[in-house]
Amino acid sequence: MYVVGQDIPPGTYRNRATGSCYWERLKGFGGSLDEIVANSASRGPIVVTILPTDKGFHSRGCGVLSQDLSAITPSPASPFGDGTYIVNTDVAPGRWRSDGTGSCYWERLKSFGGTLDEIITNNASTGPSIVEIAPGDRGFHSSGCGKWTKN
Repeated sequence: MYVVGQDIPPGTYRNRATGSCYWERLKGFGGSLDEIVANSASRGPIVVTILPTDKGFHSRGCGVLSQDLSAITPSPASPFGDGTYIVNTDVAPGRWRSDGTGSCYWERLKSFGGTLDEIITNNASTGPSIVEIAPGDRGFHSSGCGKWTKN
């Protein structure tokens, strides 16, 4: 648990982990659900923006968070798995296909604060999925989709 502006400065952070991670941006420390501004639970790398208006930030299982936003994929056209990625840094715009056989959920993002307003579009399906990531997208998140390959 961190106090924003005291223990952790506002800004955009990422981890380079591949395991399960839960994070939440908070507007108070009373422990109520009403104090959660945004949250996420996922596997793979995360990217999250903590705002100056946030009072607190909490994470569990996320490993080390850093403001180093450099690429975590070998190249933007390289295949990638579940997690949150930065478009034009980790993932190239264009058409991508997943090889998943189970339940797949993905989001194209305009920013990384974790609110519903930041989702450009999303989809949930079973089996392989296809998504067209636009050059103006800021991020891409997927869960349960398997490996994404550019095609």
